[in-house]
Amino acid sequence: MATDNLSKIKLLLSLEDKNQDDLLNLLLEDDEARLLSYINQDGGNVNTFPSELAWLLREITVRRFNRIGDEGKKSSSESDVSATWSEDDVQDFAVYIDRYRHKTGNRGIARFI
Repeated sequence: MATDNLSKIKLLLSLEDKNQDDLLNLLLEDDEARLLSYINQDGGNVNTFPSELAWLLREITVRRFNRIGDEGKKSSSESDVSATWSEDDVQDFAVYIDRYRHKTGNRGIARFI
């Protein structure tokens, strides 16, 4: 799945060479770990990233790639072009991830004291 995601991300970014492959693979790896952590936050046991959420992994990776050089900023502008970034890319897609979590049974932990 990683190679497939890499080629799709490169297509989205209009990258044709292999110069950015290492960076894109690192971003993919980090974003996959972040998303799995979110999916498993209530004690779930999803070990491999679900293919049905691959689009989301690609979207977040493209966002992070486009933000390189502007880390820590909420917005940036140059001439007439400005960009604004979310503080938490995962939270922007929480509704989709939560649907997956509920479908797979990761609904939270109830504790009775």
